Amino acid sequence: MKPVIALCDANAFYCSCEQVFDPSLRNRPLGVLSNNDGCIISRTSELKALGVAMGTPAFKVRHLLERGEIVLRSSNYPLYGDMSSRFMSVLEQFTPALEVYSIDEAFLDLTGLPDEKLESIGRDMKARVDRWTGLPIGVGISTTRTLAKLANYAAKKYRATEGVVDLTSPERQRRLMEITPVGEVWGVGRRIGKRLENKGIHTAAQLVDCQRKWIRREFSVVLERTVCELQGESCIAADDLGSDNKHQIMCSRSFGKRITTIDELHSALACYISRACEKLREQKQFAREAILFIRTDPFRQSSWPMGGSIRLALPEPSADTRPWLHLLRPALEKLFHEGCEYKKGGFVLLDLCRSQSFQGNLLAIPPHPEAPEKESVMTVLDAIKPQPA
Repeated sequence: MKPVIALCDANAFYCSCEQVFDPSLRNRPLGVLSNNDGCIISRTSELKALGVAMGTPAFKVRHLLERGEIVLRSSNYPLYGDMSSRFMSVLEQFTPALEVYSIDEAFLDLTGLPDEKLESIGRDMKARVDRWTGLPIGVGISTTRTLAKLANYAAKKYRATEGVVDLTSPERQRRLMEITPVGEVWGVGRRIGKRLENKGIHTAAQLVDCQRKWIRREFSVVLERTVCELQGESCIAADDLGSDNKHQIMCSRSFGKRITTIDELHSALACYISRACEKLREQKQFAREAILFIRTDPFRQSSWPMGGSIRLALPEPSADTRPWLHLLRPALEKLFHEGCEYKKGGFVLLDLCRSQSFQGNLLAIPPHPEAPEKESVMTVLDAIKPQPA
């Protein structure tokens, strides 16, 4: 039985959340700003059409704002975290095998469903998310995660698809890859995309035709796995590929067993926080905001589905694990309900900034949030690897 994977991704998630609660913002050039209203981190299609790039500093478009040609909103992470939790709860109704990839996208395992019903199921997902949350989404369906990402790209780019693309057919895969720039392939990115173009590889179809050994020798084993996925061979987990320009880091898993005590919940979520902060340090970034969430199993008939999320914040951005762990217990005491059997939890780091370019508070003691002793402790912690049994 061939695997079938769907990728559901919200369109301009932060902007869409703002539009849900302020309908007057719909169909307008809207941007959401980073912490302290520094740069634009989310854009509607109308704002993109004006040539405003991702990451543009707010002061560079102030003239458009003053003339009323665009709208800018400060980021509201508690709102985005709550909307993300609602979004994922809707998706969980279609499959128990939901893999959250970021705050606004998730992979769903649809293996075993009839091929002729896949597009219809995708349209049901899109309609239900829109009806229950107001969020517009794109749905891409295929046999590997990379192909599902490619299908999702087509669902958003081509209006004729109405936001849903079933790419399980090899013929459709080939046709789409022939018109897709190689830089749009998940895992390629801008830098590798330019190197590929310099070697005459301009489309996804040309990439998939390359010999795997040559790709590994000239580029990396990671790109080789991307080629394998494009060829229909599943070999990449959802969190195997990183991004140099992430605006959030999420660590979320279903628990090995249903958890009924706050101590067990604390232990599990502490592991998620540690892993998320480790990823943060790998990317050389800091974070000030985070969302913590827990949920029960919506498929259990014997209990009412329950869950919740809470916003966490630090005084200064940091990549240190310990401040987040310090906030975990008080947060769980607000979210936890006695008698509930919790199935899933997660931790999302938001509003990331590069550690090399972060400007700290001059009057803070110490003046930089990452004092040398903190950095050394975290470096030692990251260097500790579990030994094979």
